[in-house]
Amino acid sequence: MAFVDKTVAVKADIHRVYELWAVFEDYPKFMDVVEHVHVFEEGRLHWAAFFDEELLEWDADLVEHIPEERITWHALDGRETGQVRFEKIDAASTRVHYQLEYEPAAWQGKADTVRHWMRRRVESDLAAFKQVVEASA
Repeated sequence: MAFVDKTVAVKADIHRVYELWAVFEDYPKFMDVVEHVHVFEEGRLHWAAFFDEELLEWDADLVEHIPEERITWHALDGRETGQVRFEKIDAASTRVHYQLEYEPAAWQGKADTVRHWMRRRVESDLAAFKQVVEASA
């Protein structure tokens, strides 16, 4: 397994930040490789995302969903487990902490390529999320 751990401070209150992250169907707005996310059962998500120009699809269960605190998921095929935590910095700022543990082989690429791609994916997702939230404030 490989691991990515990134944090970003967002200029918005924790309620707003959490509220925007918790709308799974809107992930393509800030996750550029994500084609779509569908909630098809209570607590189950169907993901479709591009890796190296190939569309990959998988299902994940929400393990924890605690408003304004954290969202944790686990892919049913074992490809990834992740957690996003929300921490109030002050009344107008929130820290978003994104951790992703993943199995490089499940992404059908060379391990080094997958590691580089995942690191960039998490960094760019957080930067884009920050931009979306702050633009909507």
